[in-house]
Amino acid sequence: MRKKRFRANFRFILSICLIVFLLGLISIYTINWRLRQHALDEAKEKAMILLDRNIATHTYFSHQLKPAIFEKIESISDEKYFDPRWMSSTYAVREVDKYYQLASKKSYYYKEAAINARSPENEADDFEREFISNLNQSSDIMEPSEVKYIDDAPFLVVLRRGESMGKSCLRCHSDPEVAPDDLIKYYGAERSFGRYEGEVVSAISIRVPLASAFSNVNKTIIFLAFGSVVILLLTGALATYFGKRWLYDPIANLSLKADSISKNPEKIGIQIELPLSEELAELCSAFNSMSLQLKEERDQLEIKILERTQELNKSNKALEQEIMLKEKSIKDLKKAMSEIKTLSGLLPICAHCKKIRDDQGYWNSLELYLQEHSDATFSHGICQDCLKLHYPDYTPKS
Repeated sequence: MRKKRFRANFRFILSICLIVFLLGLISIYTINWRLRQHALDEAKEKAMILLDRNIATHTYFSHQLKPAIFEKIESISDEKYFDPRWMSSTYAVREVDKYYQLASKKSYYYKEAAINARSPENEADDFEREFISNLNQSSDIMEPSEVKYIDDAPFLVVLRRGESMGKSCLRCHSDPEVAPDDLIKYYGAERSFGRYEGEVVSAISIRVPLASAFSNVNKTIIFLAFGSVVILLLTGALATYFGKRWLYDPIANLSLKADSISKNPEKIGIQIELPLSEELAELCSAFNSMSLQLKEERDQLEIKILERTQELNKSNKALEQEIMLKEKSIKDLKKAMSEIKTLSGLLPICAHCKKIRDDQGYWNSLELYLQEHSDATFSHGICQDCLKLHYPDYTPKS
């Protein structure tokens, strides 16, 4: 009995712990996913800030700075003149980004990547090259945004469509012979030539580091895991304590009382203190009622048995008396039968004198034969007919 109770207790506590453990795992997984998603959302916001800032720089160069400077130097410059510091917005964005990286001490990655880029610093890697090639093959290409591990570090990589080659740009990108001499001196005559109008020449590539954010997420998850273990242990301890107090001890007490009744019928009628649990209190109350009912039935049964026993005793006494009377009658009958001598068979008797012939052939008088063969005795008298016949004188006249 104790072994079964222990198993039930163990299974109950194990079930509670497993439920808490599973809920903890689900919660940790959900929180981990939600925190990582939040980190990705923040990284996307940062990427959009970088993108919007640099697009604003491009817009400023294209719409304000370059037109204003060209207007000022139109009379003094020649077609050979080229200075990327103010004439190339891509150059300006790249240099501004360098100052930004130094100032913010953030390892953000921003590049206006191009295939055969004029500056090697803007040359596209394999991932960016594939995206630019797809852009030139289809205008409906999706702009990817995904997590990639670069040198074992996680980054949110965002790619956006960059500049398309306009007609005004072909002077510097179509043929080295028509390009400004200063541009050839600065970059050479091999890179970023042979472009055509409408070609997508660049892609904006942004990489936001996620190592710090993911590290914070991992720390949070570790903290939650440790807290879950503590909660699990506390849950197991509380389940053990309250389960023992409210469930298993009352059940064990009920089992012991029932076992004691089964082994000792004199214990029928004992009562159990009602536990705190409502369900167990109802069970114990039913047990108490059953115990009292069994006691009442046992008491009534004992009374009935006593009454029946008394009745049987009376019946036995009457029967014994009747048997004794019958035995006495039988004895008397046996005694009478032993005293009775019967005559049987064919008796030869004389037709005149009434003598009887015995087994030896002698003729005996009737009185003598009967005395010898029975317990009868005779006394002599005379009947009326013989009196008249033999003693007429003594016969009364009336």
